[in-house]
Amino acid sequence: MDEVIQLQQQRLLVFGLLVFFAVGAWLGLGRCLLVMKGRRRRVPRGLLLLFTGLLFAGLVALVDAFVLEPDWLQVTRVEVRTDQLPEGRSLRVVHLSDLHVDGWTRGLERLPDEVNALQPDLLVFTGDSLNAPEGLPVLREVLSRIQTRYGRYAVQGNHDVARWGALDLFGGGVAEELRGQARVSAEGRVVLCGAPYGEPGLIEDCLRATQPAGLRLVAYHTPDLVEELAPLGPDLYLAGHTHGGQVRMPIYGAILTLSRFDKKYEMGLYQVERTALFVSRGIGVEPHVPRLRFLCRPEIAVIDLVGTGTR
Repeated sequence: MDEVIQLQQQRLLVFGLLVFFAVGAWLGLGRCLLVMKGRRRRVPRGLLLLFTGLLFAGLVALVDAFVLEPDWLQVTRVEVRTDQLPEGRSLRVVHLSDLHVDGWTRGLERLPDEVNALQPDLLVFTGDSLNAPEGLPVLREVLSRIQTRYGRYAVQGNHDVARWGALDLFGGGVAEELRGQARVSAEGRVVLCGAPYGEPGLIEDCLRATQPAGLRLVAYHTPDLVEELAPLGPDLYLAGHTHGGQVRMPIYGAILTLSRFDKKYEMGLYQVERTALFVSRGIGVEPHVPRLRFLCRPEIAVIDLVGTGTR
């Protein structure tokens, strides 16, 4: 794990240096144009177009990252086929993660209505609730306004465990917190196993105690347990934590994920043995950093579990 963190830190340093040199090159090009103009020398058309294009691209990227994307919710739809549901039956799970609430934002104001329009059977929230205690009423209102057929479920993320243990995040009907005990939902069709960040043994115990028990869903803040839990046969594992990188580069993708697997499970749907893993890009941003996203819009994930079985 330490080696992975060091690798990601080195990658962030390289990225920072590239940005530094790119800005320096742009400023140098601008100064060159000003000097040529001051000496009344003809500025080559190609050089002028290059500078204008770079300026325009930089402004667009800044507006996108700081103004548009942080509140530009995106619905991601995936289908997972399972023999643990009868053929012709389906179950819709809406997965949210990493709200990181410190107050109302345009995205959070729209979030409940966007989710309700999807008509979820279950809501699963995989942790990192707050960036500041002032965000608690907002968190509770956002989750409470989401309507489901079979309930709202949540687990605590690393920030929740480390910073907000004294706060009642999900009580009073906001969501049912998963803390290791199996929860049966959706008219007995789904068994949920989840645990707070840092207590992976609770999920393993839950899976062993419910084997076999129909369709089993794991909720944990990070994807870091998937390869240990996959042999126990959960059908679906929901996680967040990586933010999809929060800042992504074209083609390369996430610069940082803070996962022990680095970029292996950085976002989206994966198949690990018979377990479908979905890693959410989340909704909010980390505390104490600028509120920005780039090529990584906040995500409402819709997982449609479609039955292929004969039960």
